[in-house]
Amino acid sequence: MARRGKKPVVRTLEDLTLDSGYGGAADSVRSSNLSLCCSDSHPASPYGGSCWPPLADSMHSRHNSFDTVNTALVEDSEGLDCAGQHCSRLLPDLDEVPWTLQELEALLLRSRDPRAGPAVPGSLPKDALAKLSMLVSRALVRIAKEAQRLSLRFAKCTKYEIQSAMEIVLSWGLAAHCTAAALAALSLYNMSSAGGDRLGRGKSARCGLTFSVGRVYRWMVDSRVALRIHEHAAIYLTACMESLFRDIYARVVASGLPRSCSGPSSGSSSGPGPGSGPNAVPAADKEREAPGGGAASGGACSAASSASGGSSCCAPPASTATAAAAPPVAAAAANHHHHHHHTLHEAPKFTVETLEHTVNNDSEIWGLLQPYQHLICGKNASGVLCLPDSLNLHRDPQRASKPGELPIFSQSELRTIEQSLLATRVASIAELSDLVSRAMHHLQPLNAKHHGNGTPLHQKQGALYWEPEALYTLCYFMHCPQMEWENPNVEPSKVNLQVERPFLVLPPLMEWIRVAVAHAGHRRSFSMDSDDVRQAARLLLPGVDCEPRQLRADDCFFASRKLDAVAIEAKFKQDLGFRMLNCGRTDLVKQAVSLLGPDGINTMSEQGMTPLMYACVRGDEAMVQMLLDAGADLNVEVVSTPHKYPSVHPETRHWTALTFAVLHGHIPVVQLLLDAGAKVEGSVEHGEENYSETPLQLAAAVGNFELVSLLLERGADPLIGTMYRNGISTTPQGDMNSFSQAAAHGHRNVFRKLLAQPEKEKSDILSLEEILAEGTDLAETAPPPLCASRNSKAKLRALREAMYHSAEHGYVDVTIDIRSIGVPWTLHTWLESLRIAFQQHRRPLIQCLLKEFKTIQEEEYTEELITQGLPLMFEILKASKNEVISQQLCVIFTHCYGPYPIPKLTEIKRKQTSRLDPHFLNNKEMSDVTFLVEGRPFYAHKVLLFTASPRFKALLSSKPTNDGNCIEIGYVKYPIFQLVMQYLYYGGPESLLIKNNEVMELVSAAKFFQLEALQRHCEIICAKGINTDNCVDIYNHAKFLGVTELSAYCEGYFLKNMMVLIENEAFKQLLYDKNGEGTGQDVLQDLQRTLAIRIQSIHLSSSKGSIV
Repeated sequence: MARRGKKPVVRTLEDLTLDSGYGGAADSVRSSNLSLCCSDSHPASPYGGSCWPPLADSMHSRHNSFDTVNTALVEDSEGLDCAGQHCSRLLPDLDEVPWTLQELEALLLRSRDPRAGPAVPGSLPKDALAKLSMLVSRALVRIAKEAQRLSLRFAKCTKYEIQSAMEIVLSWGLAAHCTAAALAALSLYNMSSAGGDRLGRGKSARCGLTFSVGRVYRWMVDSRVALRIHEHAAIYLTACMESLFRDIYARVVASGLPRSCSGPSSGSSSGPGPGSGPNAVPAADKEREAPGGGAASGGACSAASSASGGSSCCAPPASTATAAAAPPVAAAAANHHHHHHHTLHEAPKFTVETLEHTVNNDSEIWGLLQPYQHLICGKNASGVLCLPDSLNLHRDPQRASKPGELPIFSQSELRTIEQSLLATRVASIAELSDLVSRAMHHLQPLNAKHHGNGTPLHQKQGALYWEPEALYTLCYFMHCPQMEWENPNVEPSKVNLQVERPFLVLPPLMEWIRVAVAHAGHRRSFSMDSDDVRQAARLLLPGVDCEPRQLRADDCFFASRKLDAVAIEAKFKQDLGFRMLNCGRTDLVKQAVSLLGPDGINTMSEQGMTPLMYACVRGDEAMVQMLLDAGADLNVEVVSTPHKYPSVHPETRHWTALTFAVLHGHIPVVQLLLDAGAKVEGSVEHGEENYSETPLQLAAAVGNFELVSLLLERGADPLIGTMYRNGISTTPQGDMNSFSQAAAHGHRNVFRKLLAQPEKEKSDILSLEEILAEGTDLAETAPPPLCASRNSKAKLRALREAMYHSAEHGYVDVTIDIRSIGVPWTLHTWLESLRIAFQQHRRPLIQCLLKEFKTIQEEEYTEELITQGLPLMFEILKASKNEVISQQLCVIFTHCYGPYPIPKLTEIKRKQTSRLDPHFLNNKEMSDVTFLVEGRPFYAHKVLLFTASPRFKALLSSKPTNDGNCIEIGYVKYPIFQLVMQYLYYGGPESLLIKNNEVMELVSAAKFFQLEALQRHCEIICAKGINTDNCVDIYNHAKFLGVTELSAYCEGYFLKNMMVLIENEAFKQLLYDKNGEGTGQDVLQDLQRTLAIRIQSIHLSSSKGSIV
């Protein structure tokens, strides 16, 4: 590699911050940073290895940042030791998580996800599930905290805040997996919105998720993640948590595979140690340790990692690069496919030990799951720095843009570049500039080749740029004064006035870049500024904090060399004009307007916002009045043209100044705007579709009663909803209207206020949907009061949707309020309300809900009644000692069982076998075999018994043929045995005279002698004679003998007559007297299974009751 002299610091900063190119000539066509375009059409870099800019001298210097990759300082032992549990600031522990261990187990055992690894048979150990749940709950807290800070800009948490929080907290690879899972879940949800049964299915079922989306939404509201929670944000967070669980579980399973089946990256001893991989800490650097503490942070950590099997994320040697090209999970899955015969008898174990071992050896997840408030990144439990697989160029060392071309990097260059990503300290701003340059050049071609590796991608229009202040801020956090002392021209200071940050807590450069890029990407900026670096320091360093970023006009301002000097000058003047208006001085309005450009006071910033909008965000009433006096347009909207304004946040499109004032709750400003003539519905025009939330929707979501009252007084319509960009909506007015917003967030008082608002008269023009819904019944009698007019029908649709969201999110009081005004139940809303009432132990509410079950139309019965409803109701029956609740449940079970008769037992046609004349029955003279029953002989004939059943054949074959021996039957009474023989000699049960007290004994004997036809005949006799007095005895005998058909008939009898039987002491004892422990039977579970079969046959099958 060619060498070049050191450049001045000023020149280095200019190269970094302008878009002409890093570290080379100004005419370079490459971006000064990573090109953040992930389209398939983006070509790989056409330049060979010789065209890339050579490394600076600082890269080859012995005294550079690489010396700090695996060394420590003297002060490290005195600093904050997180590995030694000396960190005082910890994450808050969650008392309750928005998932259950049963849901977690079901998620992990689902084999639909190709990354889920080999399936584990049987149930998973509860202690391991509880441990995994506790660990991932820490990741949930981290993501929620970051989303909370990001949501402050617009006082609202949407899917974009959740996605940015994932990118901030998670590694590039994990964030890519979670984002893909979230997009898939949201796509399914949007597609299900077009179906007619969308309000009859839960949100999780519509998204294809296992965890409850409604429970996650409620957790977000209770945790105050934001004042307003969008339902898509809850879907994103739910899918993210499921993806994290699957990822970690797959890594545990991969690490637990046999050695012959595990890939090189699975943490097996056959893989490389932490010091052997190309992206691990170089062994040569271990020799360049600062005095005192080098062994603790370098050699000791490496030795510990080697002893534990090596880091699961460290790369293999070059010889194994091909096998390890895929991530650990994918490699394990591939090896499992090729070595399947090894795992047939050695199923990977998921235990607490394997979980802890995997987490400790994985640098991508170890720090994420630690209890410390700051995020430890790029290190495993042994302190070994490791690159994630997505950033490891050694995985594909011969990568080139076209076949036959030379590799882009040599092996030495690869090692040098990858070590720049792992640097933790720098000596100067010039060295940091070189490191950032190499790091960003490394990421650009890597992403061009591997589009799905999760490396930071951003706007398709260009790349991200480092502003000078951002580099200086980053240098402040990474600067190491001791590294300058090795320069003979610099003398160390005799008095040390600053405390060094301990090396063990410093993150590598790649993590600074990752977090800063995520923050810049969230606000749709093309440059990283100093605040992005400070936000990264707050996350990555212990004891560092800063305020959340506020919404400012200069958030996305940048000066690109792609623009000429005149355009740049206009941008700077416009930026100065916005700054003058944002400072709050009303005497500068005229001067500021002259700087804004041709649009004057209505000029839009890079974020698509006018000065009036920024003043409304701040709540500056005086400035708002001055801008109005200067002619500011009240109703101008945030633009929706991303090609012209690429920094516009998607959720703010079509918002007006009134929307921003409502968003931040500035009631005086809202009053001022409305008095000045602002449209109360924001950007919504009469009769047009609404693609943004109205001010009333935003006010209802936050529960601001005063603001809602003000907007309603000014004529706001609570029935207006939001149309999504994909055009999918179930109603002409969109979804999530003001009723739904208030109900979804649990604001009962605001909901009642909306409900009390008188209806506005609308046009008599009917939509096609309403015409089809009306049909030919237009001239018939009026429907119920709630549907007395067209407006009432629209309101009914809105209230049904609100009822759905309140039930999903667990606000049962709001749901009951909606039901009390006549909105009908759906099976789903009823079940969700019953579940919440049962969890909250609200007995009167449970009684009220159970009484309402019969109002649900049988046409609405779905599989959810079997999968969710029956287990819930039988659990209530089992746990409740309240007679009223028990009686109500019995009424429901009998109702679900239906009016059809119990399925009849049919006779079994006996095959024609040899029979003898009844004269030979118990005839001593002509018999050839004798049975001894209760001490009395019974004479029979082998020729008949040998073919009667396998049991008789076995009895006769086991005895010698001489006449002196008798076959003793000691477990059947003589009269019962005589009936059995009579059945055989007469060839059927027709002539049998069976007494009622002998039926069950005959069933036992028939079952013992394997006479199925006789057994069924006795079962039919029992079924015909069953009544409320003997049904329990018959059922107990049937269960004891294992007669399934008779047991099922008894269970059907129980369900059909449960209202009467619940008063029977014997029946109540059968249900509640510890059935599962004493007799080994669970009556409630059997009744649930029988009722599920019945519901399936009469309500859910195509025959609808014809098959019972």
